[in-house]
Amino acid sequence: MKITDFALIFIAITLPFIIVLYINITFTIKAEEMELYYQNIVNAAVDDAAYQMKQVESDDKQIDYGYSGSENKKINVNAQVGVDAFFDSLYNVLQIKGNEVAESYFDLFVPAVAVIEYDGVRVSQNETVIGENGTSQVTRVLKPKRYFTYTYSIVRNGTDYDFIPGGQSSNVVSTHTIEFTMDNMIVHRGYDYLYDEDIQTHSFYIDDENNNDSLVTGVVGEESINNLKSKIVSHLLDIRKSIIANTVASEMSYAVNANNTYARQAGVTYNFSFPVTSEDDLYNMIDGVGIIAFVQGISVGNKYLNSTAYGMSTLDSATRYYFTAPNRDSKIQMNLYHKDINCPEYKLSKIDDMSPRYATSKQEAATAITTGTLNSVKQTFTGFYPCPICNP
Repeated sequence: MKITDFALIFIAITLPFIIVLYINITFTIKAEEMELYYQNIVNAAVDDAAYQMKQVESDDKQIDYGYSGSENKKINVNAQVGVDAFFDSLYNVLQIKGNEVAESYFDLFVPAVAVIEYDGVRVSQNETVIGENGTSQVTRVLKPKRYFTYTYSIVRNGTDYDFIPGGQSSNVVSTHTIEFTMDNMIVHRGYDYLYDEDIQTHSFYIDDENNNDSLVTGVVGEESINNLKSKIVSHLLDIRKSIIANTVASEMSYAVNANNTYARQAGVTYNFSFPVTSEDDLYNMIDGVGIIAFVQGISVGNKYLNSTAYGMSTLDSATRYYFTAPNRDSKIQMNLYHKDINCPEYKLSKIDDMSPRYATSKQEAATAITTGTLNSVKQTFTGFYPCPICNP
């Protein structure tokens, strides 16, 4: 047999493998290109959404978007604006804007969009809604806010006191519920078993020595109070970020798992699931308000897209209202709150040890109770008015 015959036999044997390998490589390259394409448009959509939320906060002067609303209640940072901006961006890029059928089908591959607010998270997810005519349909719903909540109890053993997570114990002297925020401000409420009454709901900074005594309600003895309060404050500061991350992960995980029912009804066979690794990602990126989108199940060549996109704004973008109390040289003899630390009246009247130093809404600022040293005397200040100079 001639050498050319061997060459032809070799080519005949190896050529199918070469063709298959070439096809697989081509599919892989195309899949990576498609995955990058979808990742880029999802990232861009999330950035658009975060920008729109910030624009609303900055430009709408009629509504207090300093992370609070009327009646001193925390509200969303216009979560619906963020969600709408996110999907509008995707629909426009994919050229399906206005096609309700295509939009509804695409929504199935976005099982969860979370808007992280100053004090909680709201998730946009698919859900069955009953219309006015009694028929049900699957539509995207923005769920109520889930606050960043943690509960602990103070227990007594003889003359010793300690605290435990939750409230299941026979020797509890008080229970405490903490609502964390994106900084060290908390909302605290609880129950005092010694006096059989609710602990007054109060907002303050965790490490604010002038206002955080309620963290150890029911404890007797100055040494016991100080020791336990130090432990609780340290614990709360340590777990704040993990409580926020776990709350966001829990809400998104529920939405992703629930989406399987609606996807199967529409003929989508992909099994949606929230990846465990995202919990670590959430912990690392949560440092302010923003929006998170989880996109999954879109076919990209020989695999499926599994994408998580973040668009965050740090807390520095939030509105802050700074407190002053009038001194002898003040032009305005009233307690004021300011939106600008460069305000001449703020510079003239600021108190270096004012605690808390600022609030994150006009309502909070107006009703705040602060302490500070004025004319060498430690004083308590209540009743703050908007500064007529910087006009918050």
